[in-house]
Amino acid sequence: MSNLSGQQLGHYTVLEPLGAGGMGVVYRAQDTTLGRMVALKVLPATSSADPDAVNRFRREARTASSLNHPNICTIYGFNEQDGRCYLAMELLEGETLDRRLVKGPLDPKSLLEVASQVADALDAAHIEHILHRDIKPANIFLTKRGQTKVLDFGLAKLAEPQLRRGGADESTTVAPTLFTSVVGTTVGTVAYMSPEQARAEELDVRTDLFSFGVVLYEMATGRVSFPGNTTAVIFDGILNRDPTPASSVNPLVPPELDRIIAKALEKDRALRYQTAADLRADLQRLRRDSSKRTTVPVSSVRTEEPAAALARPADVTTVAPTMRHSMMGIDPASALTSVTPPAPRSTQATTPAPVGENAVPPPPVTGRRAADAVPAARSPFALVAGAVVLVAAIAGGVMLWRGDAVAPPADIAATDPVPPAEPSAPETLTPGVVTTPALPVASGSPAAGAKPATAGTTAPPARGGATTVAKADPAPAPAPDVNAEAATRFDVARAKLTSNLVDQGIADLRALISEFPGTAVAANASYLVADTFTRLGRADDAMAAHVEFAERFASDPRVAESQFALGELTLKSRQPTRDETAREIFGRAAAAAPGTPLALRALQNRIAIEDRRRLKTRESATGREVPASLATLRALADQFPGSPHAMLALYRMGAGYADVDQWELAARSWTDLATRFPGNPHDAWWLLGELYERRLRDNERANAAYAQVPSTSRRYQDAQRKLARR
Repeated sequence: MSNLSGQQLGHYTVLEPLGAGGMGVVYRAQDTTLGRMVALKVLPATSSADPDAVNRFRREARTASSLNHPNICTIYGFNEQDGRCYLAMELLEGETLDRRLVKGPLDPKSLLEVASQVADALDAAHIEHILHRDIKPANIFLTKRGQTKVLDFGLAKLAEPQLRRGGADESTTVAPTLFTSVVGTTVGTVAYMSPEQARAEELDVRTDLFSFGVVLYEMATGRVSFPGNTTAVIFDGILNRDPTPASSVNPLVPPELDRIIAKALEKDRALRYQTAADLRADLQRLRRDSSKRTTVPVSSVRTEEPAAALARPADVTTVAPTMRHSMMGIDPASALTSVTPPAPRSTQATTPAPVGENAVPPPPVTGRRAADAVPAARSPFALVAGAVVLVAAIAGGVMLWRGDAVAPPADIAATDPVPPAEPSAPETLTPGVVTTPALPVASGSPAAGAKPATAGTTAPPARGGATTVAKADPAPAPAPDVNAEAATRFDVARAKLTSNLVDQGIADLRALISEFPGTAVAANASYLVADTFTRLGRADDAMAAHVEFAERFASDPRVAESQFALGELTLKSRQPTRDETAREIFGRAAAAAPGTPLALRALQNRIAIEDRRRLKTRESATGREVPASLATLRALADQFPGSPHAMLALYRMGAGYADVDQWELAARSWTDLATRFPGNPHDAWWLLGELYERRLRDNERANAAYAQVPSTSRRYQDAQRKLARR
């Protein structure tokens, strides 16, 4: 199908394609009558010649337009032009559920929100005796405002009223009306069909509930419930097999949701949910109960080093310092002490762990100093070992003597003292390079400049034939990595939000903003706070958070997106000046990210506000008041010079200036339109010719404009007649 961008279908100007499906291409379009943006679903020319395809297209328009529900995409109209059928519908910003599921399953809270809205939409359709018959993720749309929309009623079918509530006569068939399919033909998408659909039996509302159960399973697990490479394998699963429980695939799935999914996927429709209202009630009940579950108070959660706290094992094993000591014949290097946290009410046993060769090396302790991470030893042996270590540390080193006898104190006192090191020039530190300070040179050791003795080397024999082992000063503890700590805490806070511990997560993020000002982690935390409040619908908190983000991190590239969200929230608020404030915010959003899709949306929203409020501004060139939207239209045309949006903006600018008798400015706009978009559907050269002829009385420029009208224009013959009369 050829690209229709820039063409006119009825009173709609086609702007750009948004996507394609089995029933045609969807375009973004401008309703020139009402001045609103719409989505145009255009049936391909080849399908327009197919009566079945046209009937299905008309059926979708009739069915969806008869349903007035916030979770069903609104249909504006159906028409046909030059043998091409098109459907005008509500323009939605967001993504379909199937695209969202590429990233993985939904978290339980989001799943219940989406599922409740879909169930409500199905209930509204079933009340009108309409079966959707093609419920699948591709036909469920998630808007950026958190609203869910059910799409594509092209396979919809009328059901008998008594089957809406699951009547007793299960064999009753649907009425053979306009919406009835051919008996014996499976209609729908194979992987989401109900057993009765797979058997090509007559259907009632419960077929949609089974398909919805398949979608619920996929939302919870990220997997299809009945996988297979062929239709036969998929049908076998639908008819004869049950999927693995969702909680076995995703541990976050609550048991009650397992039950709901299992009931929706009952093979026997008599045992399945009988109405969408019943399914919706169970989903909403689970959603309510989940929000009431007990959570840990924020004050009781340590936030200093959450990563280390989470990584710490329940049983921590410590190793005695790696040195040999002859005292009492004990080898502390091989003595391992297993220490576990105290049991409640002092009932913990204090049996020491195996020592020596039978001991198991401990896992490494990371994230904090070992002394902080390990509880105090409880066994007498551990206390003795600790005392030995303490004495050795106070002595300033460990002396190993030949033989088993302990050297007399006199020999120790006779050892030459180590003079203090001479002060040296300060070192130049390079980021990322760890330097080790030089060891001091002892008296009687090689002269300065010789290689110093290192730990484990043997010094020349001292008095009495004793051999001393030079002890290296302990290396300084590495400085804590502030960025790593902040990043770890950010991940923990985000995990709390994912687990619906919203208040705790927000508190942790705000602590990060305060403790690490000006860092990337603080910027991420500030943005996440604003985004979380926005998604939760806490408008006041979200607006304050977006304002704070823009003030603290003005150079962050996400400021434009944050400002756009703030503008939308402001429009929905009850502020008396919400329109004026939102207009300014959208202007800032567009200026923060010029030439981007977000800037385009911001400018379009700003134009809509200016048109709705009929705002005026003073034109600098003439000093006269003109519609404020004209300046914004100019900004849009400049930022997106070759786009269909620029084409429409230039046309509207010319018309706007003409409305206030600014003929020269109107002529400039339409000249720009005609030059940049020669094939535009607005007949810009013809408009220019008439403007020069009737308003500016400039026949020379009028003739030049008429001469430029292309032969493909519907006004070509009129222009030729104008030229012939002159």
